[in-house]
Parts: sequence; structure tokens; C-alpha cells
Amino acid sequence: MGILIMFSLKSALILIVSFIFIPFYLRADYLEPGDVNLTDPQHDSIQRTIWKGYPVLIHRRTEAQIRELQKLFDTTPSYEQRISAYRSIARMKGHEFASNIMEFTERYISEKNVYMSEVPEVGVFSMVSPILGCSISKNGKGFIDPCNGIRFDIAGKVINHKGYDHLRLTIPPHKIVNNKLVFLENYKAKEVIDFTPDILAMNDSDLSKAILAIDYERLDLLKILVERSPEIITQKNNVGSTLLQVASYHKNTLDYLLSFNHVEINHTNDAGYTALVFALQLNNFDNAEKLVRHGARIDGFTLSGYSTMSLEQFAIDLMHLTEQETQELVERLQKAKLESKL
Repeated sequence: MGILIMFSLKSALILIVSFIFIPFYLRADYLEPGDVNLTDPQHDSIQRTIWKGYPVLIHRRTEAQIRELQKLFDTTPSYEQRISAYRSIARMKGHEFASNIMEFTERYISEKNVYMSEVPEVGVFSMVSPILGCSISKNGKGFIDPCNGIRFDIAGKVINHKGYDHLRLTIPPHKIVNNKLVFLENYKAKEVIDFTPDILAMNDSDLSKAILAIDYERLDLLKILVERSPEIITQKNNVGSTLLQVASYHKNTLDYLLSFNHVEINHTNDAGYTALVFALQLNNFDNAEKLVRHGARIDGFTLSGYSTMSLEQFAIDLMHLTEQETQELVERLQKAKLESKL
């Protein structure tokens, strides 16, 4: 519970910026899973790919690192401690997604697979830090979370911070077949775990609690908070974002917030992002269409660090869609815009 209580508004910002923007801005720099080289990669090298919008790194270990893995496995934290590593995933990707990754990762531990991998030579880990969701990178003998300097060993465990030494990098469901990385697209956990903390009991503002309720897909808790503090509908957090912007890339809370007449559909946060931009950056076109039907503008995007761009430019340059995909998106949103005027 302690790791979740620290998720204040600042934490929410870090999660949104790092977790979401990795695939959004850098997708062109990532390999397709089938293009990952497992035949003859350089020792101690890193390759990156994306699985279901989730950034993944592939580490080719050295012989010395492989010999070190047995000792590292012997210091595996308890199950009760390890579960915290999956909560940040549930917050941004949902309970089912997090449960899938948790079950797959825990299988290595229960089977005493000291390599935490399908083959000793290759480690496959999420690039999302279990602490605040920042993108981890290779550093020295392991990996590092650049947001706070916390380091992980080559088996994915925190090694330089006692407050987080129960956390580890998680492993997406995959196999290695004939030196090819194959993600298990239809992998389903036997049990979907609800990772939601006791949000209402937290010592934080109702706005912060509402953000957590949205992140954990808890519409029931969001309704309680809005009924108790209706002003949070239009309040902004410390980076100028509203609840609508947070809900724009989630499943079951956007419709509820759009039901309020005073919601600011075209509000931009401090970085120039509207709710529509947040929905588009995760390819959540259903939510994007809903927002346009409620009046979200599609005639131009002005983002921090960029000149004002058209929807077409945004889709091609920043979402990295193909021309055909861009045309289909533009037609879909233009149709929604016309229908909003009926």
C-alpha cells in the first residue's frame, strides 16, 4: 500500500509523461518484434521494441552476467513485496493487462528460473519502471530509472535503494522460437487481480484521488468523489490538466465526465495538450471520436515545442501513422464533427 500512497499529482504527471509518450514520440525508433536480432547481437547490447503500446527492452547478456544470475535470484523478495511492482502497470494499462504480466513474470520465480528468461543469454523486460513509470535504460552492469537514479540489476531487481528493494522490472508474455522474439498476444492470466488501493482513505486532495480512480478504472469511486466535491470537474492539477484529460485515454470514465455541461472539452494543459491529443497519442480512436462529437476541435494542434499543425501532420509526424491510416482517421473524426452539429 505504501508505494501507492506516494502517487500524488506529481507522480501522476510523471506516469503520464513517461509511460504514454514513449510509444507516442519514439515509436519510429523501436524495432518490430520480428526484427529483433537474437542470432548474433553484440554482448551486453540493448534492443527495443513495443508490445501492445508497451515499451520492451531485450538485453544480450555476457557470460559473466549469466554466471552472476544464480546469486541474484537467491535474493528475490517475497511475493507480498513483489506485487507492488505490478500496481503501476495496472494504473496505466488496466487490471487485466497487469495481471497477465504478473502471472507470466511470477512463473519464472515459482519455477526457480534463475535467469528470469526463456534462454540464459537474453533478458526481456518492460522498460517501464515500477516506481513512477519512467522509461528505464541500460547503465553499467544493469539498468537505471533516470527519474530518480534508482538502479536495477540484470535480473531486473532494485539494487541501490532499500525503500524500493522489493520491486523489479516485469516481463511481458513471450517466447523465443528459432532465435525470434514472439509475443504471446492472446495470453490470459487465470485470475484478474484488482490492484486498486484504498483511494478514499488516502490523505490527499479529492482531485488527486479522482485521478487515481480514473487510472484504476473505478467509476464508482470517481462518482463518489465528484458528488462530494463537484468543483474537481473543472480543477486543474499542477501541470494544468483536468480530469477529462486523464480520462481521455481510459475506458470507462470518459462518458461520465462528458455528461457534465460545464466540462472544458478544449482545455489545454501547460504543454498545450487537449483531451483529444491524449486520446490520439494512445491510438484510442473511440475516445477521440467521442470527444469530437462533444465539440473537441480538430482544426489545428499547438503543442509545446512544435508549430501549429493540422490533424494530418499530427497523425503522420507524431503518431507515425501511414498515409492510409491517417486518411481513415481524418475521415472518421470529420464525420464525428459533422454529426456533432446535427
